[in-house]
Amino acid sequence: MSKIKSYKSVHHFSREALDLNDYESWLITFKNKLIKLIVETRKENNLSQQDLAHILGTTQSVVSRIESGTSKNITIDYLLKVATGLGILPSKMIKLAA
Repeated sequence: MSKIKSYKSVHHFSREALDLNDYESWLITFKNKLIKLIVETRKENNLSQQDLAHILGTTQSVVSRIESGTSKNITIDYLLKVATGLGILPSKMIKLAA
């Protein structure tokens, strides 16, 4: 039986296990950070997924898939729209990219 390899970070996993280049790895990491910020901000503002869906003009199930990371075709542009809809400042989003 082989030992399961563990990785130091999502970046290391994406580089070694998935063979992604630096940009692809960065993009995954940035999306994950942005999703985490969106969830935290929604909860801090006492908004339900349904409330956020109403703000965005979408459904609760779409918000759920975004927050859980199961939405396959989510773009950075759409995540930025969600973040902006929650009132997250662009400066805060830019810090995530660093």
